[in-house]
Amino acid sequence: MINYMKISRDLAIKILKYLDRHNKFYFPFLVMCKEYTEEDDDFVEIGADEWKSIKEDEKLLKRAQNLFANEKYEESYKLITGKDIKYRPKDKGAVVHALSGVDLHIEKGDLVAVMGPSGSGKSTLLNMLGLLDQPTAGQIFIQGQKVTAIKKRQLPGIRSKELGFVFQSFNLVTSLTALENVMLPLKYAGIKLSKRKKMARQALEQVDLGERLDHSPNELSGGQQQRVAIARSIVNTPAIIFGDELTGELDSKMTIEVMKLIKELNKKGQTFIIVTHNPEVAKMCKRIIYMKDGRIEKEVRHSR
Repeated sequence: MINYMKISRDLAIKILKYLDRHNKFYFPFLVMCKEYTEEDDDFVEIGADEWKSIKEDEKLLKRAQNLFANEKYEESYKLITGKDIKYRPKDKGAVVHALSGVDLHIEKGDLVAVMGPSGSGKSTLLNMLGLLDQPTAGQIFIQGQKVTAIKKRQLPGIRSKELGFVFQSFNLVTSLTALENVMLPLKYAGIKLSKRKKMARQALEQVDLGERLDHSPNELSGGQQQRVAIARSIVNTPAIIFGDELTGELDSKMTIEVMKLIKELNKKGQTFIIVTHNPEVAKMCKRIIYMKDGRIEKEVRHSR
């Protein structure tokens, strides 16, 4: 025999959102909620066993998120899937230096484009500067701090506070609203919910999306989705924002709109480093770094 408990409308909606975000499918509960919303009753019934399962899943997901945030990716993956990550053995052969002899100084308030053919070292440079990869030799300083000397377990904290990232494919969580997507990095930074909402709202207003707070990514245009991604990157006021082909999936009109926004943010003091294949994007930047064979081939400065 299944015991049932009654829950309010608000709690039912919260649970439905939770199930949707984490791709959970509790058919009896969904049916009851559907009947409830159609009939507009005051309460909905949920099985005690189903409620217990939801709470257990929530605890599991929180543990996995904490492991992931601390870069314990294998443990996080195993906790969710019950499987170990399998690694390909490293190929034996000649050592290839993706970067060699790179000496680069980025000033605060800079707007820098990095260009070059495939295999020139653009993405590797971005990963090094973004503390996603570590150099085998040389040093990296951010805000005067020698980050190459910092222990690996401390790097996530530096990335969450000092660095922002914008990607070609937006990387928005489709089941979250624009506001909730922008709040995500603040959650991992340990900021309280009320402050997270306020900061995320302000960031979205900065990118002219103050009227789209509750829209999901599927309800936004490509340009608007990239604006949400930009808002997410600036929400914690990082020292540097890295853009990896951030206009790659946009048409020419949306590309110009996004770059105008970036220039406006740059005028307010935000530093950007953008990897791009698009010469029109590069022309809108203050500096262009041309890469070739893992080295800086030349640099062009624009007076703008």
